[in-house]
Amino acid sequence: MGKLAKLLHINGIKRRTTLFLVNHVYCGTGHFEKKRKLLNRIGFEIGEGTKVVGPIECTGHLIVGKNCWIGKNLKVNGNGTVTIGDNCDIAPEVTFQTGGHLIGDETRRAGEGVIFNQSVGSGTWIGGRSTILNGTNIGKSCMIAGCACVIRDIPDNSLAGGGYRQKSYESCRASISIFKRYEGSIV
Repeated sequence: MGKLAKLLHINGIKRRTTLFLVNHVYCGTGHFEKKRKLLNRIGFEIGEGTKVVGPIECTGHLIVGKNCWIGKNLKVNGNGTVTIGDNCDIAPEVTFQTGGHLIGDETRRAGEGVIFNQSVGSGTWIGGRSTILNGTNIGKSCMIAGCACVIRDIPDNSLAGGGYRQKSYESCRASISIFKRYEGSIV
């Protein structure tokens, strides 16, 4: 085995071991600083004060700002980069889909593979089980409703839910008021 192959093999073992620690040994609402340091050692960029619940699954590159909350079962599928700003809250089971395909011909509809990069602006809250697709950029101070499928860019101070609806910040305030009053869904 050559030097490069040995190095790649050792780095793979280090990554798998570290993810095992984060996802199984230190999983849950504790050991936040330990998990942050472990993840940073294997190439993640997790800012100070950020709390990762775990488990996480990431085949791409993950950059998270300061003072964020990353809920359980975060997934970054594909080989793209996900950049999350400061003071963001990512609820459980959020998926960032950074890989996809061009539309192929009639013999095979999944054509050539494509890698997407995605970003989440500072102060944004993404509800549980939301899915972020393609090269989507979510602005600052947004609220993404639970189970939303984000398929296009979302401007700053917006509320987005479902696969297509989005509201301005003023509508967002009204929705929050209704949500508090009826304890119902934001969407």
